Amino acid sequence: GYQGESISQPTSPFHKPPKRNTKKTPTMVDKKDLVKLKEISSKPYREQAIWFLNAFWVDKFEGKKDACEMIWKYMNKFIELDLKKKKKGCELNEFDAHRFLENFGMTLSVKDMREKLREIDIDFNKHVSLTEFLIYKHEADVHKLVNASQGEADMEKINKAQSLLEKAQADCEKSKEAAIKATEAAETAENSRLSAVKAENEAKKVEAELRKVQGEQTAAEDALKAEEKKLATKKENLKKKSKNMSLGVVKRNKAANMLQQLLAKDPLPLQKAKITQAAVVKKCQKATKKAARITGKAVEAREKAEADAKQAKAAKQASEDAVIAAETAIEKATEYLEKVKQEVKGAGKGKLWLMDRELEEAKKYMPKRALARLKKKMAEEKKN
Repeated sequence: GYQGESISQPTSPFHKPPKRNTKKTPTMVDKKDLVKLKEISSKPYREQAIWFLNAFWVDKFEGKKDACEMIWKYMNKFIELDLKKKKKGCELNEFDAHRFLENFGMTLSVKDMREKLREIDIDFNKHVSLTEFLIYKHEADVHKLVNASQGEADMEKINKAQSLLEKAQADCEKSKEAAIKATEAAETAENSRLSAVKAENEAKKVEAELRKVQGEQTAAEDALKAEEKKLATKKENLKKKSKNMSLGVVKRNKAANMLQQLLAKDPLPLQKAKITQAAVVKKCQKATKKAARITGKAVEAREKAEADAKQAKAAKQASEDAVIAAETAIEKATEYLEKVKQEVKGAGKGKLWLMDRELEEAKKYMPKRALARLKKKMAEEKKN
């Protein structure tokens, strides 16, 4: 039972009143039924939903789309709130059960919540299974619920439909994953292409700078050669003049003196040309290395872009193939499910409805174009 504040006993027909209260509940749950109920409540949420739908299909759900949809919503909310076990879970603790009730507008005070949960929690374990909630919500007959047929006579057909559904769900999930991979690959390829373009533009810029520096180097070398030639000519002329006996001593000595000065030290224009040429050579060497490095990066970027583009193309093809596989699986599952729905007359219709709902949910993961194509194809086949 519950700890803490005392609470009034609920009026639910599923609990015996305490000894101090002489008022009897209208209906008692048979012990055998309670054992069966615990078995059903220990099943995963989906199986609990199916069991309930099958048991009360004719009374509560057949032809009532909104009522069926609420079972779908209840089931998925239980799964969502069960953070540890998710789809494999079977019941919620008191806190999460409170959150569940709040989600569907059943907001209660703490005291009322405990009474409500106790009213729902037939086996007093402070946890609420989906089945317990549905019994409370629909004021369901426990005896009828636990002893309801689950479509055993048509189980072979239902199981085949279930297998086709699972195949369709798996293929839709693969299609979704393949589409994500294709999108990511396309984004990567586009980023690589842009990086390659940027790197190539940078390489072109550096190459243009290198050509400019190379032009400066050529001009500096030509200027140096011109100064050296000019100096060599001047030296030769002074040498001849210094040895020309037809000239006076003064002129010869002056020429010899000027020649010695030129031999001892280069003239300023030549010095400047040498300095300029040496500086340009270093500048050109630096520019050449930079151009080689940037060009190398550009080549690598282009190679990466081409490889990524190839991968993106393969991912796109894989995505398209996955979509086709999903379309085929959904088409097969839908066709067979429709066939079984027509053939199954008794129990089992609840499960077929849920399977049909799951199939519709699986279609949401398909690309819009593919889904439109599938709907058009199936509509045409229905006409024929």
